[in-house]
Amino acid sequence: MLIYFAVISPLLGLGKEYRETVADLRFRLQHLQKVVDGKGPLTQRLDSIKALAQKNEAFLPTSTAALASADLQSRIKQAVSEAGGELSSTQVIPERNEENAVRVGVKIRMTGSTQVLRQVLHTFESGKPYLFIENLNIRPIRMPRNPRDKNPAVEDRLSVDFDVVGYMQAP
Repeated sequence: MLIYFAVISPLLGLGKEYRETVADLRFRLQHLQKVVDGKGPLTQRLDSIKALAQKNEAFLPTSTAALASADLQSRIKQAVSEAGGELSSTQVIPERNEENAVRVGVKIRMTGSTQVLRQVLHTFESGKPYLFIENLNIRPIRMPRNPRDKNPAVEDRLSVDFDVVGYMQAP
């Protein structure tokens, strides 16, 4: 009896522990195999979501902030020239991370009429990628009048400063 309790009983208990451990590990293995089998559809879905995100027209279509700033400057130059305004200067605003996007901006100084300003602002606010106007400052340009002119035509000239801000997807 002493041999049973000293040798055989602990061996039987150890065997029982090993069987329970093996059963637990088999259960975990089956569970992990089910997870791995479900990975394929999830991976395909993730790839399709990533592809849609890259095609998102709301963001600037570039991969770096420097390229986004250059793209933004060319869009600004094109919009101002098409509207008939004069672009005096552009200055890049340092990029800033905001949640899942990178904010890219350019300071603009331009001159033109009220109609030119309206067309430029409409181009930025209604196009894609989405661009936002901030810090709009409009000043009239005073033109000296000729005192001999009896019917002076009032010229509509404005000096306009504003920021154009766009977003690109964070890498």
